[in-house]
Amino acid sequence: MRLLTRYLLLFLVIGLSVQCKRNVAPDPSAPVTAATQTELLVANIWKIDRVTDTAGKSIGTSQLGIETAALFFLDMQFTNSNIVRAIDRTTRQIRNAGDWMLVNENKAIDVKVTGFKGVFKLVDLTRNSLILQQDQVQVNGIKQAANLVFVPSI
Repeated sequence: MRLLTRYLLLFLVIGLSVQCKRNVAPDPSAPVTAATQTELLVANIWKIDRVTDTAGKSIGTSQLGIETAALFFLDMQFTNSNIVRAIDRTTRQIRNAGDWMLVNENKAIDVKVTGFKGVFKLVDLTRNSLILQQDQVQVNGIKQAANLVFVPSI
């Protein structure tokens, strides 16, 4: 009986030591790959939270042109098969679709959807934030660069 208890104790210690894992933080200096960016991009359906100038100051929706203001009524869904869908936030119907691709050494995204077309600089891409910089945004009738700040749509 004593031998059986020792074996059980030995297996318990071995089992516990195998189950313990070290938490290793990801290396922040490691390069972000296209696969990593794709994973982050397709992880959420995105909704526009606000539009800012390149310095980060918010631009009111009444100051925006109609094409940019229309984004506030849509959710954007990026898929692993490089399809992007613009989904009406109210009806949940697909209003528009096209394709997307990471370009410029994964520092920009080329989106081909009617009304939301172009090469957008990737300013920020995390699980909770997608910031795209667009060059020709109408603000008070003048075209300028602006950041489109997206957050996950819940």
